[in-house]
Amino acid sequence: MKNFLKNLGPGILVSAAFIGPGTVTVCSIAGVNFGYALLWALFVSIIACIILQEMSARLGLISGKGLSECIRDEIKSPVFRILALILIFSAIVIGNAAYEAGNITGAVLGLEGVFFSGALNLGGLSINLWSVLIGLIAFILLAMGSYKRLEKIFIGLVGLMSVAFIVTAFLTRPDLSEIFKGFIPGTFNAGLLTIIALVGTTIVPYNLFLHASLVSEKWTE
Repeated sequence: MKNFLKNLGPGILVSAAFIGPGTVTVCSIAGVNFGYALLWALFVSIIACIILQEMSARLGLISGKGLSECIRDEIKSPVFRILALILIFSAIVIGNAAYEAGNITGAVLGLEGVFFSGALNLGGLSINLWSVLIGLIAFILLAMGSYKRLEKIFIGLVGLMSVAFIVTAFLTRPDLSEIFKGFIPGTFNAGLLTIIALVGTTIVPYNLFLHASLVSEKWTE
């Protein structure tokens, strides 16, 4: 069992990177506005995500390198190599910043719903104390630099989220017939932006880099 959890580590960390307040918020809004009508879009996104993540993990396992390293080695032209790395770095930084901003915002909304508003007005400046606290905790965890500690924390969080999702599914008592109908693509009048949001929150490009890097480091020990 210990070896099983050890080998499961990269997958748990990637799962934790996928599931966040932003993801829950988008899926909740899609459910509230369109019911089960967009399950087909979510299902297609999940299949595509599984294929891409499996390819990324396989690349890290076989090559022993991260995805960015493989791209750097495969592109022979120095000019195109630099342009590709700049593009990748920019996409990861900007995409990660936007994704984490959504995660922190969602976490703040959840904490304010349970506890109290953390807004603090200093003259013309408004600071949310919950955002500062969450950012500080995230910084401390990353500053520790311990893979094993992060792995254990995220295993606990992913397990807790999984239990919460399963319990919620039973408590809401969804109509199974309507769920199966949702896997049949409709007339696309459910909102293109919502479909794009579901795809974007399911297929996260920077997780391809994360998965390959984690596998190349963890599964070669």
